Amino acid sequence: MEPVVVIGAGPSGLAAAYELATHSTPVVLLEQLPQVGGLSRTLQKDGARFDVGPHRFFTKNTEVFDLWKNLLQEDLLSVPRLTRIFYNKKFFYYPLAPMNALFGVGPLEAGQIFLSYFSNRVKERFSPTQPVSFEDWVVSQFGRRLFEIFFKTYTEKVWGIPCTQIGADWAGQRIKGLSLWTAFVNSVFKPQGNKIKSLVDEFVFPRLGAGMFYETMARHIEQHGGKILLGRTVTGFRHEGDRIRSVVARNGDGSTEEIEGSAFLTSAPLTENVMGFLPQAPPEVMTAAQGLRYRSHVGVDLIVEGNPFPDNWIYVHSREVNLARVANYRNFSAAMAPDERRTPITVEYFCFPGDAIMSRSDEELVELAKTEMHRMKVMKPDQVLSGFVLRNEKAYPVIELGYETHMNVLRRYIGQFRNFQPIGRCGMFRYNNQDHAIVTGLLAARNLLGSKYDVWSVNIEAEYHESGEVPPLNQSH
Repeated sequence: MEPVVVIGAGPSGLAAAYELATHSTPVVLLEQLPQVGGLSRTLQKDGARFDVGPHRFFTKNTEVFDLWKNLLQEDLLSVPRLTRIFYNKKFFYYPLAPMNALFGVGPLEAGQIFLSYFSNRVKERFSPTQPVSFEDWVVSQFGRRLFEIFFKTYTEKVWGIPCTQIGADWAGQRIKGLSLWTAFVNSVFKPQGNKIKSLVDEFVFPRLGAGMFYETMARHIEQHGGKILLGRTVTGFRHEGDRIRSVVARNGDGSTEEIEGSAFLTSAPLTENVMGFLPQAPPEVMTAAQGLRYRSHVGVDLIVEGNPFPDNWIYVHSREVNLARVANYRNFSAAMAPDERRTPITVEYFCFPGDAIMSRSDEELVELAKTEMHRMKVMKPDQVLSGFVLRNEKAYPVIELGYETHMNVLRRYIGQFRNFQPIGRCGMFRYNNQDHAIVTGLLAARNLLGSKYDVWSVNIEAEYHESGEVPPLNQSH
């Protein structure tokens, strides 16, 4: 019996292979990196553990939560959330706390924020418009002044394009249901019950980093007969009629192998998948694939003396520095730190291949991170004991205006193959969260086991699965 071939050992690929192996279905999982986890992997260096940026475990999907809990058990910690925004040389709590924001920006600026918000609400009431871009959506919910202060700079750092070119549907996924008024009400009155997803103040987390969960899942797959082949880069899909017959994979030594399968689930970038089809896809399909872009991620991982800040992570909205976010893993789990005197942090940059950030050497990036953290007055350069750089190309799909046209072409083309299903964030070119990615893998696998799910419907309502309360677990320590 030919196995199911799964490409990519990130959250969705591992979830698919886990489901198949659990039900005694032969499965082969191919991963180009030397370890599993994808963007959710955890690296070890000098006794410290680093995630690829902060990964918060939070979901209202009870099956996903039970999967985390059952696999990790006592190693799943309950972690209090503290995140702040760095803007204009000051820190603001996120979600915004009215008094903190008032004293931070000053009463005059605060008045302008509320005036901007209410004037926009009046305008929308009498002349409603449908938001097209991210900027349109945020201005409609928060007013233009708050958009310019707390949304514009950070968002454009992350995506590398103006907010007017980012689709409004992306905003709906990330901050659905939140407005200036709801943020104010939640901060002042602290209502119980359902919370807006951006207002969640607690999450769960694996004791040894996000990758701990995926490494545990990988062991389960192998214990149940599945094969995981690391260092395999898929370069092509050989097809005949309405079926994919095999994948061509390049090994670390440069040799290639061809692996036949009964079905193929892939979380690799959708554009790479389609452009690697053999025979080649029609010209209009190739053009559509070339019309989609991915954003790259560069993490500067530092071991620093002491614990420089109390946050899990900080959003950096300041224009004076290039970095967009910084994460402190000791504040996720003390077990990620090498000892009580040192702390692992990641300074994050987002870029396109070949731009000024990606083109710098590792040594230059470490120095840049040290300089910019010092400029923010978060820590001094001499606190940095060591550092290294982790580069991840095609990390995030860029949801820019007009992308739907290209996606429609690609979905029509791949839809003709009965045994091929993209899964996960990059495979489906959808800004899914970790729990959404896991669900796409589980459902795609269940379709092969006889169910009939529309995997593309996961997160179609633009609902971020982060409401409700965190069940009681071990406390972070």
